[in-house]
Amino acid sequence: MTRVYSIFERIGLGGGGKVKAVYHRMNALAEMAEFEPILLSIDHCPRRKLNFAELQATGSIAQRVRNVTVPEALYDVAQTAGITAFDDFPAFDQSAKKGNTTHYWRQGQAVMVDKTKATPLGMMTKRVVPDGDGDLDYLLIDGALHQRIQKNPDGVVETTDFVKGLPIRWTRTKAGAFQLGRNLIDGKVYRMPRAFGCAFFEMIPWDRSVVFFDGVTSAYLSSVTKAQRALFLHADHRGPTGQIVPRSQFLIENFKGEAIVTSTQVHKLQMEADVSPAAKIHVIPHFCETSGKPAKARQHLVTVSRLELQGKPIDECVVAFCKIKDEFPGVDYLIYGLGSGQPRLEGQIAALRCGDRVRLMGYTNRPLDVFRGAIASVYPTLTEGFGLSILEALSNGCPVISYDVNYGPREMILPGIKGELVKPGDIEALAGAMRRVLSRPAHYQGGTSLGLERYTRQAYLSNYRAFVKALVPQGT
Repeated sequence: MTRVYSIFERIGLGGGGKVKAVYHRMNALAEMAEFEPILLSIDHCPRRKLNFAELQATGSIAQRVRNVTVPEALYDVAQTAGITAFDDFPAFDQSAKKGNTTHYWRQGQAVMVDKTKATPLGMMTKRVVPDGDGDLDYLLIDGALHQRIQKNPDGVVETTDFVKGLPIRWTRTKAGAFQLGRNLIDGKVYRMPRAFGCAFFEMIPWDRSVVFFDGVTSAYLSSVTKAQRALFLHADHRGPTGQIVPRSQFLIENFKGEAIVTSTQVHKLQMEADVSPAAKIHVIPHFCETSGKPAKARQHLVTVSRLELQGKPIDECVVAFCKIKDEFPGVDYLIYGLGSGQPRLEGQIAALRCGDRVRLMGYTNRPLDVFRGAIASVYPTLTEGFGLSILEALSNGCPVISYDVNYGPREMILPGIKGELVKPGDIEALAGAMRRVLSRPAHYQGGTSLGLERYTRQAYLSNYRAFVKALVPQGT
């Protein structure tokens, strides 16, 4: 069986098209018995593992997909190296439990406090041990130590990552910035965060594996990853104007791997023109299915997106909608998503006094149902690797109004038929596009299925099976 990893910086409950695309790939591979899909988290934080469990519980991630952190991937290596489990908690001669809290004393002096609760990961215990000027905060899962955090008076935070009690990794940070790291398996110390990360990846026993580096952020790890490697380019290598970020160009041109992947032919051709890629570029389009539920009456304009206004200027859509809302009194503008731009949108809606017609709906894990009941989707974006939200909308009969940018919008939206493309930042044109679609909704909705045959689920499964098998030939 071939293990197929996707390297993930963080696992969250929200996320945009890149996150959904990774989940789709993992779920597709989970349907194929010859592959073992694994989300590899660089972060060992238990919150990420709880998020993963919740995503599996809601069906967003298939049950066959495993989540493994980098320290967890090195558990066997640590055992072989003779690393022993931590066993240095304070001794106590008295304890008392009330509810989920247990207090411990030694000779009448408090030495520890435990707070325990049941979670999808098991019984999770937060243990606090007084230590001089501060406290040592431990986290245990089913009695095994997972992480220790020491917050010092000078603002320095020391974090030790454990796996089943074995210490694997220690880091020292201040204000979120890396200061120092120690590999607790071989004892080596690192002052540069990337060298620190590479040290662990070099030790992972990859065996028969394919590793996807999703975006350029983690591509520097490819040089020490002893597996078949593929760099998947989303849109994080380009700046707000669409130009390739110089450091991203360097990483793409120096990627140490067997393949580079993108989701559109337009993106492939543009990449080949802009850079000298280090490996052959393959195109594997995303897919989307319909919600599978009966049709219902369509009403309102919707946006489903991360609320990050620098790259997704939803505030411009609010202004455009306010210009035409009185012409369509039965249509509201509903915005689904979470992100740092939410306070600004709330202030804008209050200032424009349009809260009765423009509403922030929060995060949805059912975007297909949202699109199935919408007249049209408004998807403002300044740079887009693919635009999975566009495909989700079109696949559910919902035309899309988007900015005219690479790559997904230009490849999937046929103006005047499947939606409209508008020059970025042209609010008057955006209002005009809304007016055209709302004036002829049946016309636009009838054109949404054109060209979707290349984005079918079966084509997606076939493409990934062939791609991974080609990277790891049978019998190796």
